Amino acid sequence: MQTPVGYNKLRAAKLMEKYDLDAMLVTSPLNVWYTTGLPMLHSAANPILEALSNKYPNFGLIHRSGAVTVFHWVAFMAESVEAFCWADDSVALFSKDMVADTLAGELEDRGLAGKRVGIETDAPVYVLDALNESDLDLQVQRCDDVLNELRLVKSAEELARLARAAEITQAVLDKCLGFLREGVTDLELIQFARDEMLKAGADDWNHFTIRFGGSDPEAPGTGRKLQRGEIVRLDLGLVYKGYVSDLNIHAVVGQADQEAKGIMEGLVQLQRACEENVRPGLNMIELGEIVYDWYDENVSYGSAFLLGHSIGLQVEDFHMFGTVGGADMAFEENMVFEIETWENYNNALIGVEDIYVVTADGCKKLSSLTPGIREIG
Repeated sequence: MQTPVGYNKLRAAKLMEKYDLDAMLVTSPLNVWYTTGLPMLHSAANPILEALSNKYPNFGLIHRSGAVTVFHWVAFMAESVEAFCWADDSVALFSKDMVADTLAGELEDRGLAGKRVGIETDAPVYVLDALNESDLDLQVQRCDDVLNELRLVKSAEELARLARAAEITQAVLDKCLGFLREGVTDLELIQFARDEMLKAGADDWNHFTIRFGGSDPEAPGTGRKLQRGEIVRLDLGLVYKGYVSDLNIHAVVGQADQEAKGIMEGLVQLQRACEENVRPGLNMIELGEIVYDWYDENVSYGSAFLLGHSIGLQVEDFHMFGTVGGADMAFEENMVFEIETWENYNNALIGVEDIYVVTADGCKKLSSLTPGIREIG
């Protein structure tokens, strides 16, 4: 049996008690990997289980004690379960048609008839049917909040993977700055960044949120050419051993005007106000209130957009504080999160984002990008 990368049985058991759940059935590939070790990630050395998940079922069943059972496609052999997984036991499944009978039988054998069982919101319909149509009289509950909270606190290995993902991303962003020139297309820039990610040691790419001037950063790759004087947003993310990054820089071929520079300076100050106030025990909603009060008192222009989100197996893992809402929970040591601050400039957002980890008495950056707008040529 492998050692879990991030899954913590004791923390899982405490959360099961907190949310009064007798079991949780996890079905999304990320959570199946996180809780069991079954190689369900697209960035796995052989992502065949993820690729065939539309045909062959793979689940994790978390018990109230924190122990885990992995339900896996039978072609993934028993010796492979032992070699790759950290689940306590396993059950083989041939197909989706087997799920109803096998799952119901296992739940009954484990004393879960009539108990509270959590499921993910995006659980497949055939799984819901298997739970609801059995004679077990289960009390089925949503458990997304439990899983989000479970993944918030990172292990030493997770921290190392996230730090390495950030380090590789920063190196790729530096390479991209050297590649920028008037007339380069967004397609060429994406291909260049993708190649550099893999050369630098990433297992996969996650996103290329690239904007030239007023173009749509969520839909790059149109062949649009960069014009002199346009601000470029390079917002990149990659995957390293399952864990992701999310960092950005801004640049311009030529000179940035003073208005843009002034906006960026204010956003950096807002980010630092967040950074200076984070500490274990502080409520996340309260942090948002503190920094917005600071912003209103100290920045005389603009209306910044603040986003604080955890990051790990997903880019926006869980929204913790900021404009889109906050979580009514306290920061804990070894939570990893992003502080993003944005403001409108010429009908497009410019901003800063960095990765942080909560320490025993505050927080520290895992990234080390120099803020500001880089001027090229």
